[in-house]
Amino acid sequence: MSCQSVIFTKSKPSFFLYQVERLETRLTLIIQVLILSISLNIPSIPSSWRAGIYAADADTGEILYNHNGASYFRPASTVKLLTTLVALKELGPSYIYETRVMADTAGRRLFIVGAGAPLLSAEHIRVVALETAASLDPGSSWDLLWDTAKFASESHCPGWDTSDWSRTYCPPIEGLSVGDNILQLIISTRGDTTRVFSYPPLPGLSVTNNLVTGPIESVRTTVEGWSENRPALTLEGTVLPDTHLVLYMPFAGPPAEFAGMLAFELEATGLYIDQVSQGEAPDWNSMIQTSVMFSDPMFVLLASMNKWSRNMVAEMVLRTASLETGSDLASTGAGCDVAGQLLRELVPSLTEFQIADGSGLSRFNSLTPIHLAAILSEGIGSPAWGVEYLATLPVNGVDGTLRSRMTDLPPGAFRGKTGTLSDTSTIAGLLTSSSGRRIILVIMLEVPNGNTWTARGLQDSLISWFWENY
Repeated sequence: MSCQSVIFTKSKPSFFLYQVERLETRLTLIIQVLILSISLNIPSIPSSWRAGIYAADADTGEILYNHNGASYFRPASTVKLLTTLVALKELGPSYIYETRVMADTAGRRLFIVGAGAPLLSAEHIRVVALETAASLDPGSSWDLLWDTAKFASESHCPGWDTSDWSRTYCPPIEGLSVGDNILQLIISTRGDTTRVFSYPPLPGLSVTNNLVTGPIESVRTTVEGWSENRPALTLEGTVLPDTHLVLYMPFAGPPAEFAGMLAFELEATGLYIDQVSQGEAPDWNSMIQTSVMFSDPMFVLLASMNKWSRNMVAEMVLRTASLETGSDLASTGAGCDVAGQLLRELVPSLTEFQIADGSGLSRFNSLTPIHLAAILSEGIGSPAWGVEYLATLPVNGVDGTLRSRMTDLPPGAFRGKTGTLSDTSTIAGLLTSSSGRRIILVIMLEVPNGNTWTARGLQDSLISWFWENY
């Protein structure tokens, strides 16, 4: 097996250039890397791991460190760096989703026209109901329909394991969403009964509570209803007596639940809703607009997406960007085409990448450290929205997925995106070193299952090493 040359360059006079030419076997490569790591005092990488590390000066482009920079890895959630770049290029930092309620007065029909907005709350829905009621005759009767025709009816993406569908990091992706399509379950064993409360208040929610009290806490949840687009949850196991706990679960059928919540709020105003169903809105010129739900600006949504790695937000943003570039239907495939074209422009020499979603949850994704470095360089370097791009990223020792990491460094020394799968740990971002040098740094690790926490520790040590030595 032949391998590419590996070049390690150090700019300070006390360090020197190493170059390893055409290594014939993987064993030889491992030995050479270990020798270099020892001599440079860089934290070593276990031989059973596969690693790609790439560092470049953010201002000059000088390559400072390159180990497997052109090799392909699963990027996990660092794909969101690409999704962020696509969103800011195609939509802009000030883009706002507008979810409209339209009234067909002749047909006595109300339409909720989904715009793909993530993170709309129950409070948004209540306000829209009040505004709509104010626009209509008191006590009038209407049918309520939801319209998500601009968005593909694919609630999950290629490469998402069905076993993940009940996990909070894998909520369904829909053109109409309630929050991030996550249900909060509050379980109480105070008194003589086991009670379950939920939020948001989903009208179609079915909960089967088979919980009992016991000496240990062991709650199992099953999420169903995907094919029927109706949320069905089953709770089993044991809960400690005289206590309470909170669980979070995704739920099926967000558009239907959104419409059901709006119907409930409309009836609370005195209107009558005869039926709730799905339907495509007629030409807007034939209707009146009763209310609009405005989302937060795009850069705010992207910050929430990146700092807390919200997969649902990433998928909706990527699909929305595909509409802006001319696609008739907002879909994951169309969004990935937009992202792929951007990658080809940024790194024309590396075209064997694969993008299967906007969040990084898919195991079909494949990128190199050089790709991620180029994405960061393009985003951070934009004179139009580079500040916004950087501001969306977690900050070491301060917030998001980096709030408890690299606490030995000054807060703000590293801003970057993390990524984790069962056998993958990645991180990519901007490091401001002890000398003030700005370094784009990417570390991609493929590790045995169960070693991702150890991998994070190694990443933090490597980042600290770059901070101290550059």
